[in-house]
Amino acid sequence: MARDEAKGRRASKMETPESVPLVSAKRGKFESLKDAKVEAVIFARLGEYKAFVKEVEGEEPEEGAIVSAGLEMLFAADKGFERWQGEQRKRERQMAERGAVGGTTRTTASITSAAGGMT
Repeated sequence: MARDEAKGRRASKMETPESVPLVSAKRGKFESLKDAKVEAVIFARLGEYKAFVKEVEGEEPEEGAIVSAGLEMLFAADKGFERWQGEQRKRERQMAERGAVGGTTRTTASITSAAGGMT
């Protein structure tokens, strides 16, 4: 109910925590997936889920909104992916720090050489 009040609308008879959709019809910017395919059974459930959200919220979500929300949940639930992603970020930071240190050294050497050549 607090979630409904925060949205500024009344709770319907059907809305309990278990019946409120995890996906909203109102989501952000989308990018297109080229040639994305889903299993036929999943595609059928996608249509049913759209109907569920429309019944509860009054507006049908785009299929991309549902796919995006599902991927968000997958990424959050996959601890191996989370660990791998953290390792990738750590490596990127280390490489950036090494590049910045090396770049500063080269820049300083270049400036020193250039200054020495000008005098």
